[in-house]
Amino acid sequence: MTLEELEEFNAKPITEEQLEELKNCDLVDNVQDNGSAPMYPNLNWFVITLINGKEVNVFV
Repeated sequence: MTLEELEEFNAKPITEEQLEELKNCDLVDNVQDNGSAPMYPNLNWFVITLINGKEVNVFV
């Protein structure tokens, strides 16, 4: 997966399996769980920091 492909996940709901895949990606520096997502009440909000310093927000 490339940095551009990872950035395409920004602001989108994803599955638990996709989150695990992102956590194990060499291009991901950190994954932070921010708890309940305001725009998706039934999902949790995660901020994924990439090795280039950009952040990707996903909802699981």
